[in-house]
Amino acid sequence: MASSQTLILDTPKLDTLPADILFMVLSYLDTAQSVAHLAASCRGLCRLVSAEGWRIFVKNRFRSLVLPTSSHNEDWAALARVLTAQSRDWDRRAFVFHSLTPPKPWRHGVRRDRGAQSIPGAIIVDAHLQRRGHVDEELVVWGSGEDVVARIQRKSRATAISESWHCSKGSDAGFVSGKDDTTAISIVKSHSFGENEDAGVVVGRANGDLRLLSVGATGFGGTLMHFRPSPSSSAHQQEIWAIDIDSSSSTMVAGTRESVWLYPIQDDGLAVSDKVVESPVVDPITSISLKATRQPSPFDFIRSTKMLNKDTIAVALNRSLDPVRALTITPTGLEVFTPPRILDEHHSMGTNPRTVRALLPIDVRSIASGGGNVLLSSWDDGTIRLQDLRTSSPVDRVYQDNFEVVVPINALISYGLERFVAGSAYSHTVKIFDFRWARGYYHTDSLPCTTNSPYPTPKPPAIVDKPDYHDDRPFCNHVIGRLCQWHSLSRHDFYRPNCNIYLPLRNSESSPIYSLAKPSDISPTIYAGLSGLLVEFTLKSGVHSPSTSNSKPLYSRQRDKLAILETGDGSAVLDISKCQMVPEIRRQSFSHENCSTVARKHHRLDEALQNPLEWQNFELQVS
Repeated sequence: MASSQTLILDTPKLDTLPADILFMVLSYLDTAQSVAHLAASCRGLCRLVSAEGWRIFVKNRFRSLVLPTSSHNEDWAALARVLTAQSRDWDRRAFVFHSLTPPKPWRHGVRRDRGAQSIPGAIIVDAHLQRRGHVDEELVVWGSGEDVVARIQRKSRATAISESWHCSKGSDAGFVSGKDDTTAISIVKSHSFGENEDAGVVVGRANGDLRLLSVGATGFGGTLMHFRPSPSSSAHQQEIWAIDIDSSSSTMVAGTRESVWLYPIQDDGLAVSDKVVESPVVDPITSISLKATRQPSPFDFIRSTKMLNKDTIAVALNRSLDPVRALTITPTGLEVFTPPRILDEHHSMGTNPRTVRALLPIDVRSIASGGGNVLLSSWDDGTIRLQDLRTSSPVDRVYQDNFEVVVPINALISYGLERFVAGSAYSHTVKIFDFRWARGYYHTDSLPCTTNSPYPTPKPPAIVDKPDYHDDRPFCNHVIGRLCQWHSLSRHDFYRPNCNIYLPLRNSESSPIYSLAKPSDISPTIYAGLSGLLVEFTLKSGVHSPSTSNSKPLYSRQRDKLAILETGDGSAVLDISKCQMVPEIRRQSFSHENCSTVARKHHRLDEALQNPLEWQNFELQVS
């Protein structure tokens, strides 16, 4: 009896284990709820979790996102709350939509000034989130015709502290509507200017003008740099189609109709916050005319350019047998190489020229053996292709909207390796795709075990079999690694379909999505530029209380309801005849009907998208 008591006393307790072992334990906890429960077990573990636990949880569960650097323990706990709530909102499609329109929108029958455009111009938008002390400063800049507009919001946790608006009128600088419209915009991120300095924004125009403008509170829109070739040069900089900036090397790539230009983006002697009266003219580091060089196949014009890294540039072309090209930056200039040609079994492929509309570099360093030049590209056959330019494989993965199968994509943004968002080239539709890589966090893991399947059952447009579960266990057994029916199926791709979001445009005609922007990977808001209209949709958990505007808002902001349609797992469609089912369109409704909390929480979608009949069916199954 005494020996058994001695054995019990000598058995190490959890709170007496070395810190390194406890850190390993924390790395296996897959929900914030589990971390909080561990912290509540005793004072010692509470101190450990407060000191390192939340940082370990965030970095392990959201490792593919670009996370802010912080040494404050409370910042990591707050970030865990934000990211887990955002993950739930993404999976449940919990969005809040607002449209931003100028005070005098273009209308039919209104007489226009001589030389004005007959239709609203495309809104080209970019956004950036910068940390200043304990306050987040969100900068959104967009081009509207010849004008450049900006909104700066300062936020702290769930409260918007202040808001300021700025506008640089193109006419004041001699620009004319139409031929001098803004065609490309890119914010110079804080890496180039330092944490406490104002960012700048590079603006490209249809007349070939390319400038770095100040976005400081004083002197907004002042020219800091003017990028153009020397008058003695034989090269001519035409309409700017695309801009991209590599902050690590402080270089910028600009694409015109047939040429690619590389510029330095920073002069160490230039203060970005000061307005420069006589702006310095900056010559290109180098340039190349793709039509003037020997090419494997001809093309019409350049559509997009992106910096893959400080040494490589990706180029998207219109109507070419090789619509994706890559340029290597060398000491002597730019050298062209062509990735492997894509010849696959897609119905629209063959020997016809093809178009790539958008490019997006993807950072895969967070996965095993990840790295290199990985590129996401949208093709005119409706496919979105992932390709590692280091490999001989022409494509590593193909994504496709299983409902609007052949609709091409105009714009792309991504959130780590979790999901990417695409803007339709034909209509006011935003499409959300899951990368389908293993995820570190599932919000459904924090819900109770049940023997039911996730509800309601998705109705994908493609003919696919519903996954089976061959185990009747009522609870998860983490010791042997077996999950209950609810938690197992909740992770399955079938029950996590992609979706299309149809934006409500009451006072204007249908418009493509010309541009997409996100302030950061941890920001809850996406901005989309349409024809004469800027829209924002925010994850429900990230909606802030109204802020106090330091200046009169230049755009009116109106809330509206979205319509959402689930489109399947996003796999490539080889046979269109198998995608003929019409999914259910769900429209947001903010009426609050009586329903059990369990039924609401276990529903796959947000409360605003739920049907009361589905609650009744679920409660009957549970009972």
